[in-house]
Order: sequence, then structure tokens, then C-alpha cells
Amino acid sequence: MRPLWRDPRWAGLPQRPWRKVHLDYHNSAHLPRLAGAFDADAFAATLAAAHVTAVVVFAKDMHGYCYYPSALGPVHPGLSFDLLGAQVAACRARGIAVYAYQCVTWDNLCAEEHPEWLVFRRDRTTYLPRFDETPGWTALCLSHPGFVARVLGHSAEILQHYAIDGIWYDMPLPIGGECFCARCLATLRAAGHDPLDVAAQRHHKQQLLVGFLQQAQHQARALRPGCQVDHNNQTRLGLGERAAWLDNIDIEALPTAFWGYWYFPTNVRYARTFGRTVYGMTGRFQRAWADFGGLKHPLQLRAEMAGIVAHGARCDIGDQLPPDGRLEPAVYATIGAAFAEVARLEPWLDGAVPVTEAALLVDGLPLEDLSTVPDAHGAGRGAPSVYGLTRLLMECQIQFDIVEPAVAWERYRLIILADELTVDAALAQRLHAFLAGGGAVLAAHHALRGADGRAWHPAIDDAGDSPFTPAYMRLSEPPAGMPPYDYALYEGSARWRAVGADRVLGWLGEPLFQRTAQHYTSHAQTPCDHLTDYAAALVSGGLAASAFPIGASYFRHGYWIYRTLFRQLLQAVYATPLVVTSAPLSCEVTVTWQPAAGQRPARWLVHLVHFSFNRRGPDHCEFIEDPVPLHDVRVALAVDEPIVRAGVAGAAAALPLARHAGRWCVSVPQVTVSAIVVFEAAAPGAVTA
Repeated sequence: MRPLWRDPRWAGLPQRPWRKVHLDYHNSAHLPRLAGAFDADAFAATLAAAHVTAVVVFAKDMHGYCYYPSALGPVHPGLSFDLLGAQVAACRARGIAVYAYQCVTWDNLCAEEHPEWLVFRRDRTTYLPRFDETPGWTALCLSHPGFVARVLGHSAEILQHYAIDGIWYDMPLPIGGECFCARCLATLRAAGHDPLDVAAQRHHKQQLLVGFLQQAQHQARALRPGCQVDHNNQTRLGLGERAAWLDNIDIEALPTAFWGYWYFPTNVRYARTFGRTVYGMTGRFQRAWADFGGLKHPLQLRAEMAGIVAHGARCDIGDQLPPDGRLEPAVYATIGAAFAEVARLEPWLDGAVPVTEAALLVDGLPLEDLSTVPDAHGAGRGAPSVYGLTRLLMECQIQFDIVEPAVAWERYRLIILADELTVDAALAQRLHAFLAGGGAVLAAHHALRGADGRAWHPAIDDAGDSPFTPAYMRLSEPPAGMPPYDYALYEGSARWRAVGADRVLGWLGEPLFQRTAQHYTSHAQTPCDHLTDYAAALVSGGLAASAFPIGASYFRHGYWIYRTLFRQLLQAVYATPLVVTSAPLSCEVTVTWQPAAGQRPARWLVHLVHFSFNRRGPDHCEFIEDPVPLHDVRVALAVDEPIVRAGVAGAAAALPLARHAGRWCVSVPQVTVSAIVVFEAAAPGAVTA
């Protein structure tokens, strides 16, 4: 069996702060006086008391205003002193790392002054709001040298005049992934590309972004050696081309806003594969940014912090400084409670590397968000599949990364193909070699259909898609205690003849007719009329496959039978996952490994993060305020090396340790919000019983 994957680049990652606050400070001209209550010593003391070890403070906001005496301007008219300078000096005096925020493509004043720099959409409109709308996104285009020079001019002032640890660029991404301004049109046409081609647009915007990242890093290295350069929200596809110009990867994912609670665990599995430190950013807000008066329950933030560090990522909590410049005590009491728990756990976090056994293969255009729903032009087409498969793999407690096909994914034991993955001849050849070498592949729907429209695996004769949506599935092995039943496949299915399969796990059923406005019965879909001789799911050697899009189907419908089938497929080709627990679906289970250091032995760390949600209303996200404890959670870890002690991080007492069926087994008495189960390895050369 292939070894478990632990990225060796993590051993050389720099030591970055674990507890960061991102302190927004966007202020329009309608606020006549700013920072009147600001006290530098009280500002830094409040951060320190809340266990904050790093902070992002504002140099230039989205409205276009500077918070330092910029020669390039404009300085906010309501500011009478150098706020950035005072914040930087106060933080450095307290040993708090400090980063300067600068907005890039969102600049209201610049957009008004230079409309020729705006991004133009296909319909010839810009992102400027109507005259009767509140100003929002402006979307300036990185193709204009004058605009880029303006951005870098402000950066040069900040880098030269302030003792910052880093500069933090927001909104560097080309908004919308395409632009039809005169310069972009001319550039694409000169290169022989059709500006209306989505792929040509995406590749062009990728190159614009790479160019900006390069210029920003080169300037920072020249003006302030050692200064960290961060760019927000880079977890879009094609990150491999951009990663060389990033010192760190930030994932902005305020879960109670539109990101939701699946965005971070999906994106972090992609971001952490590029040999960079990663930060997960949530917010203290009840809702989203600038939600003054909105404050999360302390247990909600604690659960979010546990979910971030479980992936080896560092913590970032978003706040917004009130216009008067005084940090709010209640906010920092809440942040402090969450960060105190992170500080307590840092001995088990430092140097810990994510351990993975599987990879989810995804593809798409550069700058495509791998976890958003499709747009009108097809961008994000695979996102429902990626989200759904992420949920399925997490609920099956599989340890996995998300990677693009060009990487060396053969290092993993199990490969899962996103439903809509394009399998060309080269990828099909690699998959055949991987299967021949003992690897396992789990795939669905169009991911089994090669570029020529035929199945790339010989066990499948693909007769195309069924004309019926929904179609139906009858499992060969029904769930325990259940008689046979025809389960709806709400997203339809392909028609597969199993010409060389070892087993058919489910058969395709079809209705008498497809429901239409002219041909219908009852309230919803036409019921199943007959079973066909087409396979809905099958196993052949190391391949397990479903004919319907199981990832997208689970994302959209959450139907428990899809998870039941997914488990059957998984167990058929991958019988010994790294970790198995008795924890419920609401508990996220991840594994990291910490190398030996000094008197500390090498240890395997199983993170249990228990998301005990309250019932949600129709218009808000889940709230975590009153967790129901888990009791006697069994954890079994399948590693071959000798384990000499087990316990819970921070607890003095050891847990009884047993070896059973090739696994090291313990039982955790209670998990309220989260726990890290620690399996300590024997010292090299030690003799164990």
C-alpha cells in the first residue's frame, strides 16, 4: 500500500503567528471625524489581553482613502493624524506582528476619477452602482499600467515609511474573471484570441494577476527585505501558477455570511497543497463584514477556530474598528476566549502536518472558484460536485486533499474524480496505470466518459444519458432492515452496461414517461415503472463508480441514500481508511502528524470538531451556541508504527490504548466542542511490547 502523504515542504514553513485579527476600517467621506477616541497604548493593550499575536491594520480602504499622510493621497478628510503609524508603533512595542491593508481593484474614488480603468462586462456595463444605489464594488482592471502604478505607488510609501511585518492586498483578483474594456479587447485580439471566449478571458486575467503578484513581491523585497506579501482569496483554480509569488495563502470565509460552513473545509484542502502557510479567516460578526452590533456567541468562534487549526491552518478573526477608533471591549472578550483556547493548544499545532490518504481531482478554468455555483457562462461548472464530494468524504472521515490533474496525484492511495472532470487520453492513461499499481479510484457520471464520448474504463459500455430526470436506482444490497426500494436520482443518470464489472451495486430504473407540461401525473415526478439492465453503480477491480452525479446530487439534495451508496462504493475498493470513529456526521474528523522535537516524541493527532448546530431559521446560517456533548467517542487509527501512549491534548491522564485489527484504539470520554486525540509514537530504536 502507498504510504500516507505528508507534504515535506511543511517542515520548512516559516513560523507565522497563530492568532491574527483582521481589523477592517472602511470609512466614507460621510464620516466627518475619525479616530477621535483612539489611544495607541489602550489599542495595543486590548489586542494583547485578547491573546492576539498579529493584526492587519488599514493603510488604504475600499473607498479610496488613506490612513497615513500619503503624498499621493487622498487622505481621509476626517483624519487629523497618522493613524497607521500610531497603530504600527503600538503593536511593535507589544510584540504583536502588524500588517498593512491595501485595497486594490475596489477603490470608489479612483473609479470616479478614472472610468477608463473600469472593468466592462459583456453587456457593456460596469460594476459601478446606479445613481440611486449605495456604492459597492467598483472593479478596476489590472490591464491598465496607470492603475497598477497607482496601487504600487501607495505600496511603496507604506513599505518605506513603516516598520510593518507585511503588506496585505485585498481584492487583487480580476472581478468576474473577464473584462471587455478597450485595453483587454485589444490585447486579446492582438494575440489572436476571441474576447468572447470564456477560456481566453480567464487565461488573460490569470496572466494579469500573475504579473501584479510578481510586481508587488519584487517591490516589497527591494524596499523592505523580509516583509511578508499577502494577497486575499487566492484559492481559485490555477493557483499553482500564482503560488510562487505568494508568501502565504489567506482564505476569507466568514461562514455566517454567504460563504457558509462548507467553504473553508473545501478550499483549505486545495490551498494547503502548495507549500505555503495558510490562514482561515472567519469573523466575529453575527452576519458579515461591518455588522456593527453583531457579535458571535463565544462557543461559535471557539468551534470555528478548532475547525481551522484541525487542517494545519492558522486563525484569523475579522473585526471592524468603529469610526471613533476605540476597540470594543465585548468584542475582544469574545475573541480573547477563542484565542485563549488556540494558545493552549499551540504545543500540538506547531509543526503539525496534515496527513492525507486520498485526493479529489478537480478541473476548470484559471480563477474559477472551486466551490461556488455555476454562472451564466459556465464558470464554476464543477462546484456542486466538489462541494458534494467534500461533504461525502468528510462524513466518511476520509483524509483528503483537493488537487488539479497536472499535479503528481499518484502519491495518494485513493483518487476521487469530480463528477464533471474532463478525462482526456493522457489522464485516462495515468488512471489506468494507477489502478494497475494497486491504487483505488472512485468516480461518477461524466468523469467516466472520455474526450471521445466513450467510457475510458473497459468495464463500462456508456450508452449516453438517460432521457429521464429523475431516474431511479434499486440497490443490490439494501440498507440494513430495509426492503428493496426504487430511490430517486434527482439529477438523472447515465445508462451504463456493465460489460466487465465484478459487481453491480445498483440498477437503473426509469419511469413510464418524462414529466412535461403536456404529459404528467400527480404533483411531481412520474414514478418508477421498470428496472433496466443498465447499472447505476458498479465495482471493477480498484474502480468504484456511480452512473449518476453523486457529488452534485448530494450537494443539491442531501439525500441519505446517496451517502449510503457512496459508503458502499468506498468500502468496496478502499477497505482500510486511516481513521475510523464512532462520532456522528456532525463531527469533523481530521488527522495531522507532528515530528519529534527535543523531548517531544513524534505524534499522530486526531482532531474531533463537534458542530452541534441549533435549528436554523429560513434566513440565517447555522448557529453554534449550546453544544450537546458527545460521550465515549471511539477513535481507531490505522498506522503501523508503535504507539506507546494516547491521551487528549492538554489533559494529564492517559487514555487506555489497545491494538485491534491493525488499528490503535482509544475511547474519548467526552467531546463538547472539540478535542485533539494524541497518539505518541515510540522513540526511534525503542523496544516496545
